[in-house]
Amino acid sequence: MEETAITTTNSTEEVKANDEPKASELFNDFEEPAQEVETSESEKPDNDTTKQEDDTEQEQKALTAEDIKIAEGFEYDKELGDSFLGILNEAKINKETAQKLVDLYQEQNIKLLKGLEAAENEKAKKFDEDLAAEKAEWLKQCQADKEYGGQNWDANQTVIDKAAREFSGAVKVMQAYNLQTHPEIVRMFYRTGKLISEDNSQISGNGAAKKTDPAQAIFGEGLRDYIKRRENN
Repeated sequence: MEETAITTTNSTEEVKANDEPKASELFNDFEEPAQEVETSESEKPDNDTTKQEDDTEQEQKALTAEDIKIAEGFEYDKELGDSFLGILNEAKINKETAQKLVDLYQEQNIKLLKGLEAAENEKAKKFDEDLAAEKAEWLKQCQADKEYGGQNWDANQTVIDKAAREFSGAVKVMQAYNLQTHPEIVRMFYRTGKLISEDNSQISGNGAAKKTDPAQAIFGEGLRDYIKRRENN
């Protein structure tokens, strides 16, 4: 009986011991509750803005040639323009940005064209200056020529003009190439003018003058011999 009583007593003490709160459990009621992390307004996703962007992207129409303004002096090249618009539409470039790109391209081309025009003008100016200098040198050579220049230059210009009037078509061709005042061209007209004057004097005098060889009169002894050699061959 005593042993039974002891066992019962021990069992009762163990139950009481298990029912007593532990030290670690005493402070559970005093722990601060976990705070919820609040997201600031700036960190929250703006659903409205995102929705607007999606709607704008969906509503953006493909760019066409009518959407692009072409500056005066330029023309729309359909092949290149359509290829350019295709690239813009593929990259989803809006109308405003596309116009800025076109404006930049046009400005660069205008600068390029102005540069080329200035270079051409400078080239033409230099050509005119060189030609004028060359003609001035030719005039000096004509005035100093031993055959038709020197002291007889002023008088011989009448003879030269007579041949120029007679062969005005040839003069126009030479003028197109700026050769009408070359010393050798002037020599040709001088000799032709002399030949015309001599023929006129022979006709008016009714004399039996020696027949003049035109090749010799115009081009000199050297060309006459050359022509004869060609004929004999």
